[in-house]
Amino acid sequence: MNATHLHLIFTHLPLVGLGFALLVNLYAIYRKNPDILKLSLLLYILVGITALLSYMTGDGAEEIIKTYPGITEDLIEPHEHFALAFFIGLMLLSCLSLFSVIYTAKKEALVKRSNQAIVILAVILCILAVETALTGGNIRHSEFNNGAYKEIPKN
Repeated sequence: MNATHLHLIFTHLPLVGLGFALLVNLYAIYRKNPDILKLSLLLYILVGITALLSYMTGDGAEEIIKTYPGITEDLIEPHEHFALAFFIGLMLLSCLSLFSVIYTAKKEALVKRSNQAIVILAVILCILAVETALTGGNIRHSEFNNGAYKEIPKN
């Protein structure tokens, strides 16, 4: 297993994990359940850890993928920019979630306010996650580019 394999494995975890954590968080708000809210905060922290793993394997994957014919820096660079913004956002989200977990038992009003910021940030990051994934997919998946998909006529 090389860096590209690891990068592909780790990149899917923050993408799916963020959506799942956001759904759990929204459910916690709907049910007004502090235990489920705490679970969602812990999930955001876990998503941040998986994002760190994904980001750390990106350079190794880049070095390998550049050896493939037709793969240029022009294909990789947009992904790098979106990935960096997504990574920074997830680190911020994880730190804010950790802060909220620490203060859950002490100051409930503070947790509610921080959770509002967490939900807004998570929604923004979901949009950024899609762009990061699309630009990453464009590197090796030619079916995403330039209408390469062609419908097969039915007889």
